[in-house]
Amino acid sequence: MPHETYIIHKRYAKALLLLAEENNILERSYEDLRRVYSVFNQNKELGRLMKSPVIRLNRKQNIISRLFGTSVHPLILGYMKIIIRKQRGYMLEGIALEYLTVYKQYLGIECIKVITAVPMDSRLRMQAMAMARRLTDKEIEFEETVDESILGGVILRIGEKQYNSSVKLRLSMMKKHLNK
Repeated sequence: MPHETYIIHKRYAKALLLLAEENNILERSYEDLRRVYSVFNQNKELGRLMKSPVIRLNRKQNIISRLFGTSVHPLILGYMKIIIRKQRGYMLEGIALEYLTVYKQYLGIECIKVITAVPMDSRLRMQAMAMARRLTDKEIEFEETVDESILGGVILRIGEKQYNSSVKLRLSMMKKHLNK
């Protein structure tokens, strides 16, 4: 995702968080946005539909109303309709995903993405937690991902920071050094 798009998602997510806080629906908004993200993530056709210039804005709003009208708070539904009216409906999935992060940051929880080549066992999880504790003093929540292409080691992502000790990176660095 381009950096500019990430920034826009984050701005919309922060604005929605403030709105949810003002209306005392913080917990509900988190659950609602998890639902919205899940629906968009599982149905890529919905994202393409929101991006399509052929489909009218009121039709897109009606689709969102039918999908989420009874399952999300009216404030969240209204917010999504405004996003669509501003011709940014294609950003709803990204905004919802970023909202989940912004919400956790608001609560003082740091979401750390841990990428390994094989599923983590308890020993590796403890090592990753120790590394993460050196990088943040907040409460930590791990999101574990397996990516065999890194060959070994671990990659920790905390917000926009990354700690990469993967075998793939080390081999790449050795290759560059040998080619000089």
